Amino acid sequence: MCKCIVQHASSMDCSGLLAHTETRRVSGESMAMGSPHSAAALATSEQKKSVIKPNMPVSVLRQRDGEIECVNVRWGWSPVWAMGTMPPRTQMPLHLVMRSKVFDRVRSNGRVLVPVDGWYDLPADAPLDQPLRLSYTTSRRSTPLFLAGLAQISEKPSGCDGMAFMTCSHNDYSQRLLAFTAEHAMQWLDPDLQWEQAQHMALHMAVDEPQLEHVLTSPRQLQARR
Repeated sequence: MCKCIVQHASSMDCSGLLAHTETRRVSGESMAMGSPHSAAALATSEQKKSVIKPNMPVSVLRQRDGEIECVNVRWGWSPVWAMGTMPPRTQMPLHLVMRSKVFDRVRSNGRVLVPVDGWYDLPADAPLDQPLRLSYTTSRRSTPLFLAGLAQISEKPSGCDGMAFMTCSHNDYSQRLLAFTAEHAMQWLDPDLQWEQAQHMALHMAVDEPQLEHVLTSPRQLQARR
């Protein structure tokens, strides 16, 4: 399970990267990064990075009237039907969100992308009799990753507002975060996205192990990055 994420203090440059990459994809142009919003510009920028944990504000990207906007929302979602019965959800399985009718109202306009440098989680095979060591996962490329999420963001903020990351089946025993590169991320924000299309994205477009790098770290190192 994801314990925390690492994100730039501002995600506005990432929204520009998404828009630029999508324009090139639709027009069939090469994906070479040559704009002010290029991955190289993001990689070399001196933006402050923050470690974000559940219940903290996180910057997300959503699509409104064909435009990408950056908004802040709490990491942790409490649907109205679950308030008071369970803690806010930080992660939710993709198949549940896309196939269950209880999410009809929020999934059409509540899908968001969360640009990150990486995330910390507890390895599935971590020994219980040894000091806690988290695994930091990041891209092998010097570009941000975009985590798929579902968010409720009301015009008038309420206790139900929040965001949860999407997960997909990693093997028979675990789920992994649903991550995309800029080349494929925008498709997650399509308001007409259906379960079959989302499943295809998870199987064929999501960032997989060959594109990721894992580094073991300790909680002390994690605290130092705050």
